[in-house]
Amino acid sequence: MRSLRSHRWLAVLYFFFTLSVSGSYNGACAQEAPSLRPIPSGVSNAQPEAHSARKVDVRPDRGVTLIAVDERLENVLKGGDPRTLEELQLLEAQQSEVARAIEKVTVNVRQGSAQGSGVIITPDGFVLTAAHVAGNANLKAEIILHDGRRVEANTYGLNRNKDAGLMKIIGSREDWPCATLGQSSNLRVGQWCIASGHPGGWRPERGAVIRVGRILGINQAPHENSANTLFTDCTLIGGDSGGPLFSLDGKLIGIHSRIGVELADNMHVPIDVFAEDWNRLAGKEVWGVLPGYRKPAIGVVGKIGDDRPLVTTLEKSGAARKAGVEIGDLILAVNGKNISTFDELSLAVAATMPGDTMQLTVDRGGQLLRITLIVGEAAE
Repeated sequence: MRSLRSHRWLAVLYFFFTLSVSGSYNGACAQEAPSLRPIPSGVSNAQPEAHSARKVDVRPDRGVTLIAVDERLENVLKGGDPRTLEELQLLEAQQSEVARAIEKVTVNVRQGSAQGSGVIITPDGFVLTAAHVAGNANLKAEIILHDGRRVEANTYGLNRNKDAGLMKIIGSREDWPCATLGQSSNLRVGQWCIASGHPGGWRPERGAVIRVGRILGINQAPHENSANTLFTDCTLIGGDSGGPLFSLDGKLIGIHSRIGVELADNMHVPIDVFAEDWNRLAGKEVWGVLPGYRKPAIGVVGKIGDDRPLVTTLEKSGAARKAGVEIGDLILAVNGKNISTFDELSLAVAATMPGDTMQLTVDRGGQLLRITLIVGEAAE
């Protein structure tokens, strides 16, 4: 990692800067693309607005961001340093072409009080973002496109363990410009990469903000088959979360997650995480806990041997006690969704985050009550 950072003279000359791009990239979706491992197609596309059983089309040949690399840049494409002025100029031209192409698929995402970025990946409007930007499943969100148009979206599934989130633009349009999907399994430390996003929100005078850098590290947990975090020196700031990370030839390889201890240690969710979890994300499943967060909790305990969501114990400083839940209350619904077991209550709480609002419907001695609480944090 230190050796990579020692070559900063190249960055000073050409690349480590913030670039605003305003050019357009015409055409729907390119028809030529190399063989890639895309997010699996053939999964059910259960859209709330249509309730159809269409398949999600995420073929790699549907992307508009793939930019052929000049054969004279073969060494650079593999992660090498430019060795001549010609290579430097070719590299600058390459990243500029990719910047123009990826602007059209990079979007600003607004969900509740959260604001971040995202990237369109299918012609029918699926959008990848960070889990902490999407917030939860089945929520309404607003997406601002590259040209300032605003469209509504629904949030889908979240893998909070990896900070991976999925959304879909509402409507029947089938020709959204979309990113060419890459794969993160064949990435190597030192490779050049290009980050895009809308830090501070969408701004008409600026467009998407582009940063060029290199992959500094690839983190893989011992029990997992693929990487769970990419580290780059493409500096991220507020509003970039959920935005796309591309390879030098315009393939989507990751989604921005968070900033590390050092400003240069920026973390991204590898694209393969979305591929591996696609069925769960498209099915609107929510699981895991965001890195750096404690597990959500409301502070209720049930009776051993009784499967019903019957409250037998309340934690002293728990969210439920603070909101007025009492021992003996039978919880019948969470946020309007009926439950009948304590396991269902636990799953409903697990799908939230500390600070979220939750409404409980309880039976208290035959009287139905609605109690609103703020989800708390589980004790360590």
